[in-house]
Amino acid sequence: MSVRLKDFTQFANALLPHEVAYLKSVNHFKDQENIDILDLIYHNTHNPEHTFPYKTSIDKRKYSNLKIWINSRLKALDVDAYYEWLMEIDRKIMTDTILPREEDVLIRLIRGFRNPPFYFVRFYEIIRNYRFYLLIRFRHHYNRIVDRFLVDYQGLYDECFAVNRQLHEATIDIVNQYARNDTDSRKWEAWLTGIFYNVNLDGLNRYLAIVRLTLIYFNYREYDKLDRIYDDLDGMLRNGEFYARRILQNYYANRVMLHSRRNEPEKAIEYGFLSIRQHSGDYLHYVNNLCAVLLRQNHNSRALKLMQDSFPELKNTRSHHNRVGFASFYIRALNENKRAREAESYAETFLNGYKEQIFEFRWHTFFSAYFQSLIMLEKYGRLLHIARRYRLMDHELEYRQRAVYIPTISWYHFVAAYKECQINGEELRTRIHEPAVPLLHDAHKTRLMLLLGRELHHHIPELFQPDGSFNKAESS
Repeated sequence: MSVRLKDFTQFANALLPHEVAYLKSVNHFKDQENIDILDLIYHNTHNPEHTFPYKTSIDKRKYSNLKIWINSRLKALDVDAYYEWLMEIDRKIMTDTILPREEDVLIRLIRGFRNPPFYFVRFYEIIRNYRFYLLIRFRHHYNRIVDRFLVDYQGLYDECFAVNRQLHEATIDIVNQYARNDTDSRKWEAWLTGIFYNVNLDGLNRYLAIVRLTLIYFNYREYDKLDRIYDDLDGMLRNGEFYARRILQNYYANRVMLHSRRNEPEKAIEYGFLSIRQHSGDYLHYVNNLCAVLLRQNHNSRALKLMQDSFPELKNTRSHHNRVGFASFYIRALNENKRAREAESYAETFLNGYKEQIFEFRWHTFFSAYFQSLIMLEKYGRLLHIARRYRLMDHELEYRQRAVYIPTISWYHFVAAYKECQINGEELRTRIHEPAVPLLHDAHKTRLMLLLGRELHHHIPELFQPDGSFNKAESS
């Protein structure tokens, strides 16, 4: 890499594919070199494994000016930057410190209002506060403009506000089904679809609708429906709708889950690395998801390096959900890199330090990884002791109701019991089959159980074949 273009190359490499697609769609460059640079950014962003260097023969001022143009266009589009500006304007209105030029911007936004912005509800409420500011100061000219806007868009505000409240009710049903499988969230599908495609509503409600549709389709394993909606969303994002980096990264992270469940690992990995290209509040969550995919594809050293590089983020996170998830996948990454003793030691230390958080957040994920260490080390008695101490099999019975359930802990537990001569071979087969049979209709869960069976083949070849399937001679 040329030292002269190092900064620009790093800047360009940090751009996301949908950002560059939007930039290409709105550029009106006449200079061919500018067009060539943007085309090369597009290629490199979409082909990170096959990039080309930027030409040092081009005047470096063109690179600097293009960087300024890119930042300016993206900032103008960024709904989160817009929200921060709104909050600052509201603070200044409420503290009587708004400047004349800032008022002029507000009035121009009102006069040029056509379609509701992403944060329309908040915008409307701030304009309402601004009216109070104007009234008390007898600013009649501006007040007439503001009052007309508030009257004209009162109906839209009421509709968007009501939709947001209804989204909260839908979210409760959808999350409860995901967590406990005790509600029917399909009743919200048609309504949420209508919200997403309603271009007259604010962008926030429309995007919240598709996030909830994503969970519904994952719950019911209706991935074809999700494909159709994501194809439409993808086009919207490339056109600059709903733009914010955190929204794009969330979209990429959802793509990771979708392609993983459809057994499209290369696409899942591609989107996984896009989701962590920039650090965000959900960075560890996205790292955990990517690590899971890498491990399933036997990219074990790559997964371990990813986790080790992310330790600084772990120290700063306040999310116990992400902390427990990270610890679990780090333990599993150590296991898959034949470092089970280190994994066991880390698991014991983490359990001693975060026992309450483990049982509140992702206990099944944590103990699955910990038990994998103990199985690899053939510490079957230790595994059974921990299971008894924390009543894990009682928790396992409750956990079976969840949509994400895989019988990992059950299988590890009964393999350990068999090795310790607490159950015989016939009972082992029954205990292994019983929780697995109801899941065989789910292709994704079947693949995960095959991977687990492949791992357990080394311990009980009389039950599992090398490919992870049940030994027919024993299970017939």
